[in-house]
Amino acid sequence: MMTVLRRTLVAEVMTRDVEAVGPDAPVAEIVAALRRRGVRALPVVEGEYLLGVVSEADVLRLAEHDDVERPVVHRRRRWRHREEIATHAHARDLMTSDVVTVAPETGVREAARLMAEHRLGWLPVVDGPPGDLGGRPVRLCGVLGRADLLRVFERPDDDLAREVRDEVLGRILLIDPGRVDVTVSGGVVTLEGRVPTHADAVVAVALTHRLEGVVDVVDRLGHDVDERTVDPKTL
Repeated sequence: MMTVLRRTLVAEVMTRDVEAVGPDAPVAEIVAALRRRGVRALPVVEGEYLLGVVSEADVLRLAEHDDVERPVVHRRRRWRHREEIATHAHARDLMTSDVVTVAPETGVREAARLMAEHRLGWLPVVDGPPGDLGGRPVRLCGVLGRADLLRVFERPDDDLAREVRDEVLGRILLIDPGRVDVTVSGGVVTLEGRVPTHADAVVAVALTHRLEGVVDVVDRLGHDVDERTVDPKTL
C-alpha cells in the first residue's frame, strides 16, 4: 500500500509581490529598495528572468578598507576611488550569480531543508529546475522566506482534524474514524481511542506527525491486539 499524504507546495505560501532591481540599478537605488522592503537581499532580474541576487553585504563591501595606518593623502585617494566605485557600480557588478533556487512545485519541507542546508533566509522561486542558478535563464515567480514557511502552521485546527480522520485513519489505515477521537488545538493533535493493533497505533501517530501544520501529537491510543506478544502459531 502506497502512503500519500497531502503536502504543502512552495507555490501555496510563497510571496508573489517581489521587490527586485534591474542589472543596471545603481547603488543608491539598491540601498533604497533594501530599506523600503526591510530585507537584506534582492533579486536582480532582467525582464522576468533572474540573473542573481544582490545583498546589503555586497553593498557594504564597497566601504571595506584597511588603510587606517596609511598616510592621510593615501587614504583620501582610496576614499575618492571608493566614491567613484559607489557612484558607477551597478547591481550586475555587485550581485551573486551563484544562487540557490527552488521551484513552485517543491514541497515546503524540502524547501526548508534547502534553506537550512545553505544557511539562507530566503530562496528565489523560479519556473524551472531547483538548485544552483548556474547561468540558466529562469523566470522568477516569487520568493520564499522564513515567514512564508510559518504559514504552514496556520492551518485551521478543523482542517487538520479532518485530514487525520479522513486520510490517516480512513483512507490509509482503513480504520473506522469513529473509533478514535481526534481533537486539535493550536496544531497539537490528540488521538484518543482504540485501534485494532499496536502497529496501527504506532503508524497512526507517525503519519499524523508528518502532516503539514502539525506541531505535536498526543498519543492516547489503545489497541485490541498487541501483535508483538501473539504466538504466530495461534493465528
